[in-house]
Amino acid sequence: MLDAALELLAEDGVSVALDGLQLEDVIRRADVSRTSAYRRWPTREAFLEDVLVELAQGAELTEVGPRVGAEGAALLAAHRDALTTEEGRREVFVELLRLSLQTDLEATLASPAFRTYLALRAAFVGVPSEDLRTRLAAALALSERRAVARGSAILSGACQLLGLRLTGPLGDGPDGPTVLSRAIAASTTGFVVAALADPDVVTATRRLAPFGSSRPAQWSVPALTLAGLVLAHVEPDPDATVPDVDSLVAALPRLVDAGAAAAAGAA
Repeated sequence: MLDAALELLAEDGVSVALDGLQLEDVIRRADVSRTSAYRRWPTREAFLEDVLVELAQGAELTEVGPRVGAEGAALLAAHRDALTTEEGRREVFVELLRLSLQTDLEATLASPAFRTYLALRAAFVGVPSEDLRTRLAAALALSERRAVARGSAILSGACQLLGLRLTGPLGDGPDGPTVLSRAIAASTTGFVVAALADPDVVTATRRLAPFGSSRPAQWSVPALTLAGLVLAHVEPDPDATVPDVDSLVAALPRLVDAGAAAAAGAA
């Protein structure tokens, strides 16, 4: 029944009140008996509460890892010479940031799951049932933890591969990458909310060579802002052992897998 409800909402769109979702339509889609359905959910309201929680549990950011992994590996392969120096590795890191941040922004803006997440966040405070608010809060918090865990794992892995480390207050403890990832996730949400009314906020770019880079590229304002947030807390690690270029190229796609594993393991 819950799977059938999510299928109908995906086809017809979701509103905060779920006004268009009729229990009889769901029963027909699920191909279950009316008796069984009403035994489990005596009222439509009881069923819709479970649907809201199911929506919240599935309100994840779009998985953009495969694109970043493929394009990032191509970037490393194209800048082999740069990877042999500390300055060159930092420039490659800047470009990897631009690529991954812009990909996340565009995918999040286009994600129906993210719009559902925003609708549920907006509706959360006004939900009359305390039990339902508690269940929704837990589901939404889990979605946020998964996104933060994914970002933290990828950021930590990229820094380690390219001979970088977190500096200042964030470099003093093991939770530094998580703190930085949480700040990036919250900022990304703010930019995407603004872009719902004006997509140019995310999609408009200018050709720039920021952060001391010698390679101009197309930067959006959000990507530039978020990259600056990361680079303010990153420095070369004097004790790092940087892999050879071929190992770096091979390792980057595995960062995406590590991010997915971290998200799946978040509790």
